[in-house]
Amino acid sequence: MGTSQFDQLTGQFLLEVREAGGGLPAVCAACVRVLPVRRCAIVLEDGEAGLQPWCASDDFADLVESAQATAGEGPALSAVAFGVPVSVIDLSVDCERWPGFAEALSGAGVSGSMLAVPLRLGGIRLGSVDLYRDTVGRNGPRFIATALHVADLVTASLVLAAGDVAQQWAQPPSARRIHQAAGMTSARLGIELGDAYACLRGYAFAHGLSLMQVAQRVVDREVLIEVE
Repeated sequence: MGTSQFDQLTGQFLLEVREAGGGLPAVCAACVRVLPVRRCAIVLEDGEAGLQPWCASDDFADLVESAQATAGEGPALSAVAFGVPVSVIDLSVDCERWPGFAEALSGAGVSGSMLAVPLRLGGIRLGSVDLYRDTVGRNGPRFIATALHVADLVTASLVLAAGDVAQQWAQPPSARRIHQAAGMTSARLGIELGDAYACLRGYAFAHGLSLMQVAQRVVDREVLIEVE
């Protein structure tokens, strides 16, 4: 893709975000509109909690992102860790690299390809933009180059909004609930916060639940998490 095409893509992306009212939902929707993808999700580094879903364009993407957050592994985490895009040829059969993630997705009936593109600002790891296509197969170099450019636009959007306290950029309720559950578990067991998140993930994995489902039950005092 030439410079003029990248400029055109940038203009279209910014127009889509502006017309949708700004904020992460608008950024997520813009990715779907300017790229040949069916859905998109944005996951961000969240301190001790690690990568957490901040926005997903539909329930399918939300399901996959929830599986990554619960397992603490997956394409997005690898993309952020190594600083390079990570492709999944077919979500239904190509996740053996992340056994916990594969287990969390088993029986969910998901398929199609996925590309996780890291969001970085210099040496700072911000998160990942995860792009989903209904078709299976390898992502070509042209698509990856375009996705990298859009990831730069997403990163710029995040940086420009860093001082914005508007609700549309606020931490999603699911992440706040997980933080609350981890804090309660940390205080009750007298353990570090990072260990509390690990306990929540362990309980979720052992009981076939999502991290968010476990967090809700802890906050509602329906379950007590113990150190394994």
